[in-house]
Amino acid sequence: MNSILDKYGNKRGFLPLMAILGGITIGLAWQPPFTFLAFVGLVPLLLIEEQIYRHDYKRPFLKLFGNAYLYLVTWNITTYWWLWYASGATTLAAWGANALLQIIPVMLFHVSKRASFNKLGYLPFVLYWISFEYLHLHWDFSWPWLNLGNVFGFTPSWVQWYEYTGTFGGTLWILLANIALFFFLTQKRMLTGFAIAVLLPLLVSFGIYYTYEDKGTPIETVVVQPNIDCYKEKYHYNSRTGERNQPTHIPYRDQVERLIQLSDSKVTPQTKFVFWPETSLHENFVEDNAPHNWAVQQAIGFTERHPGVNLVSGVDTYLLYGKKPMTETARYTKNAGYYDVFNAALFINDKQELDFYHKSQLVIGVETIPYPAVFKSLLQDFGGTFGGLGRQKEREAFINSDSVGTAPIICYESVYGEFVTGYVKDGANFLAVITNDGWWNTSPGHKQHLAFSSLRAIETRRSVARAANTGISCFINQRGDIQQPLAYGEMGAVNGTVMQNNEITIYTSTGDIIAKIAVFVAIFLFISILVKRKVTVTPFKKKSVVS
Repeated sequence: MNSILDKYGNKRGFLPLMAILGGITIGLAWQPPFTFLAFVGLVPLLLIEEQIYRHDYKRPFLKLFGNAYLYLVTWNITTYWWLWYASGATTLAAWGANALLQIIPVMLFHVSKRASFNKLGYLPFVLYWISFEYLHLHWDFSWPWLNLGNVFGFTPSWVQWYEYTGTFGGTLWILLANIALFFFLTQKRMLTGFAIAVLLPLLVSFGIYYTYEDKGTPIETVVVQPNIDCYKEKYHYNSRTGERNQPTHIPYRDQVERLIQLSDSKVTPQTKFVFWPETSLHENFVEDNAPHNWAVQQAIGFTERHPGVNLVSGVDTYLLYGKKPMTETARYTKNAGYYDVFNAALFINDKQELDFYHKSQLVIGVETIPYPAVFKSLLQDFGGTFGGLGRQKEREAFINSDSVGTAPIICYESVYGEFVTGYVKDGANFLAVITNDGWWNTSPGHKQHLAFSSLRAIETRRSVARAANTGISCFINQRGDIQQPLAYGEMGAVNGTVMQNNEITIYTSTGDIIAKIAVFVAIFLFISILVKRKVTVTPFKKKSVVS
């Protein structure tokens, strides 16, 4: 029986067709209810590589690069086309640059396959792909939105075992399922293996999901969603058009008053924590002078009127250093000297004491410039300015007088699994995500971002309180289920219960151990292949050259 490549592989247009259809298929997996497409979406990419490996194409590496890149760009566009709402130029760069990075494991696999005469099967592909995803979490060009294990945020009941493996368990699951289906289509075997690869982890997860009960002690919390348009109402100028927001701008004092009024409407004598979204207090102030800042004083006054309440709010702040640059992100002006700007979280505890956490995982191109020690000097040499935000390397839990700790996760930080476990290790009994998801209108962007919080809940078995400037503010239980959501475009506050849990999951203890092992084995494997044999043509019987 002929395989799919025997029937169609040599037909004109087969490779670009696979690239486009495959990219759309895997991209749709990030759009519920199409999560199941993750189990088949990589097959077209594997077919492209196999077809080029089997035949004597002119410039095979270039041909693979072109078609694989088309697949990856299509995947990026299909998944986060909504980024265009925030910035067209940044979005084009993100689509192109991220696809260029994603192609690295594909090309490494092809080189290894030729060098080893395919004796290692698809083990190198699995190792290289996982290794790349791990790298994408830990360098300054980080954009792990498309790491495969993230796709199950929409279906938390499928991946309850993330408390043991984290998202790399999901990545491995998807890779193995796609490889099994690929073997069926090309060699007419492994159909049973494909079924087992998909169904067995599902059954295990369902067993955990329907028997798991939230652990810990319940505490009452409030999340606030002020629903202030971040383009037309929040700031004096529209960040998209550069035009002055008149008359749509809401005065800063009115914004702060809205936060307080919404909070007052839901706080009870039993409330322990109130959460305001990212950059709620957005008029920058020096942290050392925070008690004298008008908006901070209003927030302190709110906690004084509600004894026992702890407030966590997003803020924009400065730290002044004087004549010496204390960090590689420090800026300089003649009047102030060196200073850092932070996207931060302010904690006002139930004794009206103040603490700050500085966002660490920054959005590339928007909040940070990669490798500032290098690019900062380049920008200055060409007359530019360095506008990257400062960051805090260590996680920090905000802990109240009852020794209850919460994690002040700011926006994009919720994408990073092992990173979030640092808050738990520092004493966080439950997680809090403060964010501003109004940059992408009603597109799938805010829903995709929400889905990451469900994964963090499962990995750490910590409840989540999520406060968004607009949609979706909610609570998430330890199984990853979304509860009491406020829809996009809705103004309000929600009073809910979270569980303060002290238990530590295996994933919290071990982190991304699957990826770390894969990186070690991948490096050893690649070096050993190149040492043993130079890259050669494949051992297939030569056919006529295909252009």
